[in-house]
Amino acid sequence: MASTSAGEVLNNTSLDILKERDTLGHALLKATASLAQGDTPRDILKNMCHSLAEASEHIRLAWMIHGNLSNATLKPSYAAGPASDYAYNLIFTSDQTHGPLRKSITQWQPVIGNIITDDVFSDIRAEALKHQLHSTLCLPIGNQDSNYEAMVAIYADQHDYFNNIGLDLYIAFAHVVEAAMEQATLMNSLSYMASHDQLTNIFNRRGLQERLKATMSLAKRYNKEFSIILFDLDRFKLINDGLGHKAGDKVLNQMTDILADSVRDEDILGRWGGEEFLCILPETDHQGAGLFAERMRKVLEASPIQYESRQIYVTASFGYATYPTDADKLDTLLASADAALYQAKYEGRNRTVGARGDYLRIHAIGNQLDQALRDERVIPAFQPIVDIQTGEVVAEETLARIIDENGQIIDAGHFIEAASRLQIIHRIDSAIIRQAFRHCVTGLTTGTNQLKHFINISADLLRHKELVDELLLEARQSCNACSTLIGDMKPMIIEITERELLDDMTSVKELLAPFLEFGFSLALDDFGSGYSSYQYLVDLPISIIKIDGELVRRLPDPRARAVIQGIQDTANQLDIITIAEYIENTETAEILKDIGINWGQGYYYGRPQLANGIKIS
Repeated sequence: MASTSAGEVLNNTSLDILKERDTLGHALLKATASLAQGDTPRDILKNMCHSLAEASEHIRLAWMIHGNLSNATLKPSYAAGPASDYAYNLIFTSDQTHGPLRKSITQWQPVIGNIITDDVFSDIRAEALKHQLHSTLCLPIGNQDSNYEAMVAIYADQHDYFNNIGLDLYIAFAHVVEAAMEQATLMNSLSYMASHDQLTNIFNRRGLQERLKATMSLAKRYNKEFSIILFDLDRFKLINDGLGHKAGDKVLNQMTDILADSVRDEDILGRWGGEEFLCILPETDHQGAGLFAERMRKVLEASPIQYESRQIYVTASFGYATYPTDADKLDTLLASADAALYQAKYEGRNRTVGARGDYLRIHAIGNQLDQALRDERVIPAFQPIVDIQTGEVVAEETLARIIDENGQIIDAGHFIEAASRLQIIHRIDSAIIRQAFRHCVTGLTTGTNQLKHFINISADLLRHKELVDELLLEARQSCNACSTLIGDMKPMIIEITERELLDDMTSVKELLAPFLEFGFSLALDDFGSGYSSYQYLVDLPISIIKIDGELVRRLPDPRARAVIQGIQDTANQLDIITIAEYIENTETAEILKDIGINWGQGYYYGRPQLANGIKIS
């Protein structure tokens, strides 16, 4: 032990050891409650430093080092107490092997030192004495094999303070701190797992929702803009089905790494669900979001995914929206980006589309329609078709309607465009056709309705072979229920519009074949509205043509009348029945009768009505 040099005075003032231990014990016991308030191990260590510095008037300083203690150079990262300024000037190098800090790290046990008498403090002794620091305790926290190892150093204004008081209280307090740190680590791990996607290690939907709320709150408070980008991998199902889910997971992982490198530090990238992702762009306007989304699209397109011995090229469709330009509420903002994403896919995929009002309107209608289909609120209405020459009702067309949540009937004109653009019209067709079958069976078996029934079929439905098979099975069961009441030709007439038909006539025939082979007749709707109508008359077994309603409305024009007369003359030669739509008055009906049109449909003959007889528009 070195002798005390001139001018140095040992602070050996009287210390009531028992009283000091009692004071420390009560203070540290009381402080244990504050430890649990820390959200992270670092927060808990900071609370520990404050608790130690406040436990006794003789404790002048408590500082901590948290992290890798094997570094060549160590510095306190946080300090508490009257002498905290002293701690931030300390630097411990790897050659200070005899110092209390390095000994404590090496031995991983508490080490005590006296600043005045120990040679290891010779170079910092004068500065320490200015702050009334006479003795120190280096206390290791945690486990060197754990993720929360730390070192806490405590300084007192008394020589041999820690030798006199003993280490039991400090070690016990350290154990409590370790338990709190372990609990915080566990909670943080659970929180991470709850907010992060296990496959890609980026935020999951829950984590993104929390950050969206926080970003929205900050944007409102400081009157700032922010944008979101919602994007979806194109045709990802082909990868999963063709190469397997392992390849699909590889694509998602590598795609995440590629895009993570292209976002800024302040941006938040997460997996919204499946192959759909969301990126939050703080303080970014609509134009900036569009440029950012386009850059992401190009980066992804130019970065093939390496899987085993092959390269997989992937693209994505992007929709973006900005607060408050496109929406001032979070759910509306997400809906706007979602609608833009749908539009990007509708326009051909691998493109970026910004939110617009009409996209949001269509998407909102689509959501309402989806719910109506789930709730079985998509119902048929039936409009009569009349023999113009005799005035007899000969058929009825089945039309789609929706009953909204308030019980109001919504006309197809309000939702059919959205259904078509969102590619869910096949679901409407399926629901209506099934109900039309049941309506037909009821009418035949009860003798209340023996009319022919027109049902609309979209090209979208024809492309869903599984739905076609299900409908034909139900049609077969329906026809069996009233087999003695019908002949080979079924009372059902499938009606498809000219614009729905494909250019490839071979494909058209293949798609229609199952219905025609079953015995359904074929009607071509909106005849006269396209340039290729007559080609279909030659190539398809069409039994009925419905003349385009807009052409019928122009009937007072001699040119329109001449065209309709030409259609009727052609139909007569081909033994095809003609139906004129949109007949709204006696004058039109009489002109059509003179031309020789066979059947008519429109408000003049009757409005659509539900099966219970309620008339609707």
